[in-house]
Amino acid sequence: MVPKSDTPSVKADNEWSPLKAVIVGRAGRACFPAAPAPMIAATMPSAHVHSFQPNSPFPDSIVEKAEAELDCFAAILEAEGIRVYRPKGIDWLSEKGYTGAMPRDGLISVGNTLIEACFAWPCRSREIELAFDDILEELSLMDANAKIVRRPQETFADTLLDESEENPWVINNSRPAFDAADFMRFGKVILGQYSHVTNQAGVDYLQSHLPEGYYIEMLEVNDPSAMHIDATILPLRDGLLVYHPKKVTEAALRSHRVLADWDLVAYPFTPEERTEPPLYITSPWLCLNALVLDGKSVVVEASDDRTVNFYEGLGMRCIRCPFKHVNSIGGSFHCATVDLVRG
Repeated sequence: MVPKSDTPSVKADNEWSPLKAVIVGRAGRACFPAAPAPMIAATMPSAHVHSFQPNSPFPDSIVEKAEAELDCFAAILEAEGIRVYRPKGIDWLSEKGYTGAMPRDGLISVGNTLIEACFAWPCRSREIELAFDDILEELSLMDANAKIVRRPQETFADTLLDESEENPWVINNSRPAFDAADFMRFGKVILGQYSHVTNQAGVDYLQSHLPEGYYIEMLEVNDPSAMHIDATILPLRDGLLVYHPKKVTEAALRSHRVLADWDLVAYPFTPEERTEPPLYITSPWLCLNALVLDGKSVVVEASDDRTVNFYEGLGMRCIRCPFKHVNSIGGSFHCATVDLVRG
C-alpha cells in the first residue's frame, strides 16, 4: 500500500522550474524498433535504415554501457535532491518492442495530469504498459489530485498508413497519433509540432485531456524528417531559449506570444557526425536534448566541451554525464526522462 502524501506526485507546467521528481528510463534488452518501412524511411538516418528489422537487438556492448549511463544519470539527479523513479527492465526482444530508455516519447505531464501518448509506431504500443505501469499506479495512489490518462483502445487501430489525402507526413489522420516528445510546456501554452509520428487527430486528443486553461500552439518548423521537437528547441530558463537554426526561425518562434520577448539564441555550431558508437536513430543535434534542472543548471554529455562552454557562456552551470551509448539507442537527457514535479 502506497501512503498518501501532501506532496503532489504530478505537477509541472514548464521545462525549467526546479525539478523535484522525475522518471529516468531503463534500456532493458533494447532492440531496433521494427516500425513499418515507410515510417523508418521517413525518420531514420539513411545509413542505418537497413538495421531496422524485426527481432534485431542493439549490440549487447552498447546496451550494457547505455544502461550504466542511465544509472549514472539517475544517481546524479538523486545527488541533486531530486526524487527519481525507474521502470522495470524489460526483455524488449521477447515483447517485439523497442526500449524503456526514452519515456519522454510516451508520457507528458501538464499541471496535475500525466498523459500517455498514442504512439504511431506499432512496436511501441505496449511500452508504457509493460515498463511504467507500476510507476503510474504509485503516482496515482500517492496523490488523489493526480490524473493519469491512459491510452484508449480505439487509438491502437492499425490505419495510419492507409491511403489518404496527400500530406507531407507519412502518417494519415485516421486515428489520434502523437509522441509526447513533439510537445514542450511554456506555462499555460504547450508548443508542439506536426511530424511523422504526430497528426492533427493526436493534437486534438492531447488538447482534450489537458487541464483547464492549458492550450496547444503548433510551431512552424522546416524539418522533412520531423520526429520530436526536443532537439529543435531548448528553453534553458524563463526568458532564454536555444534553437536549431536550420529547423526553425527566430521569426517563427517570436510569432508565439509566449516567446515574443524572450532571448532566442541560435546554436552557433554544426555538431559533428559520430560513428563510434553509431547514432543509429538520431542526429548529432542531440546537444540540444539536455535536461534543465532549475533554470540555472543543465545536464550535458560529458565529452561535449563545445556545448558545455556555450551553455556556460549563457550563464548555466553544466553537469557532465556520459551518455554516448544512450544517444546510440535513440536519445539524450530530455528523451530519457519525464518531469513529474517542477516548481
